[in-house]
Amino acid sequence: MCKIGIAFGEESNLYSFPGGHPLNNSRTKLFEEALLKLAGENSEQISIVKPVRASEKDLLLFHEQRYVDFVKQKSKEGTGFLDYGDTPSFPGVYEASLYTVGSSQFGLDQIVQGKVDHFFNPVGGLHHARRERAGGFCVFDDCAVVISRAIDEMGMKRVAYVDIDAHHGDGVYYGFKSDERVIIGDIHEDGAYLYPGTGFAYETGEGKGKGSKLNIPLGPGCGDAAFIEAFDRIETFIAGFNPEFIFLQCGADGLKSDPLTHLEYSSKAHAYATSRLHKLSHEICGGRMLAMGGGGYNPQNVRDAWIAVVEGMK
Repeated sequence: MCKIGIAFGEESNLYSFPGGHPLNNSRTKLFEEALLKLAGENSEQISIVKPVRASEKDLLLFHEQRYVDFVKQKSKEGTGFLDYGDTPSFPGVYEASLYTVGSSQFGLDQIVQGKVDHFFNPVGGLHHARRERAGGFCVFDDCAVVISRAIDEMGMKRVAYVDIDAHHGDGVYYGFKSDERVIIGDIHEDGAYLYPGTGFAYETGEGKGKGSKLNIPLGPGCGDAAFIEAFDRIETFIAGFNPEFIFLQCGADGLKSDPLTHLEYSSKAHAYATSRLHKLSHEICGGRMLAMGGGGYNPQNVRDAWIAVVEGMK
């Protein structure tokens, strides 16, 4: 029986953009209800912990100082945008973003220290932020921060990052495109149809990182069968590198009826991906697996996909 830690609480609701923005805290209400019920029924196995706040030093593991300073200033002003129009500022956006990063980092530490087998940060997975800028509703890239911590501070020689969000994880891909220590497998809607317009099959890394990345774009309307076929390729690919840790970005926006995308998965896709990675993690890296939420703008889909993720780690 695996021990699972999950970061969720009042602080999780702080990362919420105003004015009818698609990424707001109402999207996780149904998930929260289902999670509390599931945790109550599995209290010996699932622990819900208070979200943890990152420090500025933590952000600098990946992000540039001038960008961090920019977010802090815009957070005080509380107006305008942090990018070209997708990611608005609001009062306290800097502090809210610290919890998205800190909770993922706490999960990494808990796993490495052997306090839990697996960890899930539902409000993490903000994979579009670059070192020097925001993007796609993402202020700081917690995925990239924890990857940086694993390889640069903890000395891991090779880690795997698997991304099943409908949008390509461009912040992670371009952040580590030349780093052979970071193995990336990313399934997403074809960039010809969807933001951020990247993640094409020919993007396999650069320099020393060439061949350590696998992008699989899917066309609009693809469902579970196409996803499973693609995921089997991802699993075989990352297993061949024998990573010491597995990171999963499990955005729920690939499910049918998401208002921002055109894929048609069911929650079976998330159940399949998580259960396969869970099994693989125990086979090759001592079960060390951290999941981070990501997108998803249909509350029912968010609930179903992320409960499937938790169940898959049991």
